[in-house]
Amino acid sequence: MKLITFKHSGNAGDIIYSLSSIMAICMEQGARAVIYIKLGVPSTFTEKTHPTGNVMMNSVMYDMLYPLLMDQPYIANVEIHNGEPVDYDLDLFRKDYKNLSAGNIQSWYSNSYPELRPVLHEANLFVRPRKTDYIIVNRTSRYNNVYIDYSVLREYDNVYFVGVESEYKAMALHYKKLEHLKVNDFLELAEYIAGCRLFIGNQSMAFSIAEQLKVKRILEQYIPAPNVIPQGGEYYVTHNMEQFKKSITFALHGKNTDTHTTQREQEIGQSN
Repeated sequence: MKLITFKHSGNAGDIIYSLSSIMAICMEQGARAVIYIKLGVPSTFTEKTHPTGNVMMNSVMYDMLYPLLMDQPYIANVEIHNGEPVDYDLDLFRKDYKNLSAGNIQSWYSNSYPELRPVLHEANLFVRPRKTDYIIVNRTSRYNNVYIDYSVLREYDNVYFVGVESEYKAMALHYKKLEHLKVNDFLELAEYIAGCRLFIGNQSMAFSIAEQLKVKRILEQYIPAPNVIPQGGEYYVTHNMEQFKKSITFALHGKNTDTHTTQREQEIGQSN
């Protein structure tokens, strides 16, 4: 089978969002992907708490991401980039797209390569779900919407947090029953997210997995940089506390489960 090669040096979330473009062109050309990931490229993160420190991708994060990527049917191989020539340099968007705080991350790659036409409403990650009754939550220390308070989840049982220890402890201060769901790699994380009752999170790597799986999900959107725009499946985008509470209630107890007619519901309360 034909192979198409790609290079990416971004963080894990950016790589997961690039799968929309990678899968689409592989399906179009009857090919499989070889993804080269470059380590150690300096980041522009201003937050000292970012898991990868001052680079976008390190060896620890690569090892976490590798099993998930290799589990995808349209990916033939994943390797560390050591200068190999590639068909598509997915880092070009960083210079070709002029406002990275806006637009949709998944669509940035087509600014550099017009033939990369991602199918945004369809799943691009495929895993075996670990069926649970969990509500899975992830809130990183970055991209927090100051108008949203997760303590509203205290009235629910089986709420599990995924993420680093410091972020779990910050959330657990307001919700003593919160459990920390620890995983060995991102394939295991994706399996839990695929089988959960509901995923809730901010603009994070974990949300990128939920987005590409198209599970039922609620996004805490970061107002200064709303560049994560859910599409497909049942999703809710929230900007304030009223929307957040309504979305949780509707997602867990609403009667409308038709994923083709629920897009309107993601705007609950935005006109209030």
